[in-house]
Amino acid sequence: MIASTDYDVQLLNLPQPDFAIAKTDIHYLVNCAYQMSAFAGLHPVEAELTVGEELSRLARLSGHRQPSIEVLSYEDMILANPVQSDPRVYCLGAAGVEERDFCLGHQLIESELQLAIDALLELRDGADADARQCLAVCLERLESANCVLTRFYEHMSPDLFGQFRVFYGKNPYKNRLGPSGRFSARIVAVSVLLAGEELFQQKPQFYRDIYRLSEYYPQVCIHEVFRWLSPGNRSAELTPTWLEGKAEFPRSATISPVMERHGPEIGKLRASCVYALDQFTRMHRITALKYTIEPGRPIVGVEASESVEAVLSQRLLTAARP
Repeated sequence: MIASTDYDVQLLNLPQPDFAIAKTDIHYLVNCAYQMSAFAGLHPVEAELTVGEELSRLARLSGHRQPSIEVLSYEDMILANPVQSDPRVYCLGAAGVEERDFCLGHQLIESELQLAIDALLELRDGADADARQCLAVCLERLESANCVLTRFYEHMSPDLFGQFRVFYGKNPYKNRLGPSGRFSARIVAVSVLLAGEELFQQKPQFYRDIYRLSEYYPQVCIHEVFRWLSPGNRSAELTPTWLEGKAEFPRSATISPVMERHGPEIGKLRASCVYALDQFTRMHRITALKYTIEPGRPIVGVEASESVEAVLSQRLLTAARP
């Protein structure tokens, strides 16, 4: 079907919103072809023939216009996926409904995180910002995001989750990680704004992991975070000198300098936000443990050389519990 029409020019000339959806469709199709090839036990050359030159070419063209990791990403699956209007899912029936709700739930979480980011940026950068109001909004949004995660933990079917999750695993023919909530740039942004210096002191691996795997995060958001962390540096995505202990951590990326101008009551409100952030990352950890490790399924987005516990716990400000 693809070979019968010249889609190259059409793809490159699409308006950006339409292009983002088309790029997502292409990566879903490519990923499906690779995953089913692996299920059938095909060798790499056979898998490439299954994908086909026409589809592979469209994937390459989409990557030229908008750089990507060459496989289905968290950005494709959650942020570019028009779930509410026309969802891209792999499964039919009950599994397809669960998969749609899984993506929609993550979209809701991302929207709540963006509202928390907006409030924290207003506090950090606004000369006349109302600190109490900004932190109250941040706290409310983080608690709302945690409620969505809690519903996953309490209500998601392990069997149905397992049916669609196999498609989100690491591509069996490419040295690339699969889409994972680990690669939410917005939770990174909230973490930096709220507790960036504390994370650096307690969990420097948090930052090393982000810089090492930066290409897996939604690019616009993660590069904005890197600009905060490397002010004045044109190559902000490069590992900064402070991460190697050669400079001071850039506190200007966080709300800490602003907090120093306020009293203990505002400090308590900020502490409540940090607690809510920690509860969110903890809920993500225990949900991942419940639906992946306990049923014996491999973790999405984790290299074999990495400790699963380290990956899931490295963003917690307090010690991880079983």
